[in-house]
Amino acid sequence: MDHQNYTYEQLAHALYMKGEADGYSKVTDKTKWREPVMAEKLGHKAHAKISAGAGSDEYGSDAYDDQNGIYAEYKSQAIKDKQVRNLLGQNIGRRKAVPLTVTGVYNGAYKDSAIEAYSKVDHYFGVFYKEMCVMIIKPKTEVVIAQLVDNNNKRKPGATTNLNSVKINLADTHLYEMVYDNREAVK
Repeated sequence: MDHQNYTYEQLAHALYMKGEADGYSKVTDKTKWREPVMAEKLGHKAHAKISAGAGSDEYGSDAYDDQNGIYAEYKSQAIKDKQVRNLLGQNIGRRKAVPLTVTGVYNGAYKDSAIEAYSKVDHYFGVFYKEMCVMIIKPKTEVVIAQLVDNNNKRKPGATTNLNSVKINLADTHLYEMVYDNREAVK
């Protein structure tokens, strides 16, 4: 595909129309489009809606893992060129690469009900580079919940209930499982 022949609007419209045809409501909203990408890589079925909503079986998840019979929550981050060396562990001269820290941002995860819902699903953190999925890790659920609870306990009264972040340093391999690795695409 020669991307130079298309306007941003044409490309965005094509993505929207593909999402709609595949049953995804407003796939271009925020990073919703990354969910079907991750689901495809993992063999899951992404939810059609942006948010499952409190009280539903799907609450606290973005997809369903048919094979294991469990819901899955997806978080993703896009990395820039300067972070590639951290992802790949590439040293520059005498400067050693610092392992990439993958962050999953959980909005509204300061409520006990939200944290409870997240304790019942699998979690997956995707890393995207130039809008390509180059890695997906599966942090241990207990690690995710422990960080959410710890962040909640440290939150000051009246502070935002958004941006409760879970951070996984790729050097801490005991905290996660590598479930998709396409770092070759970045080299």
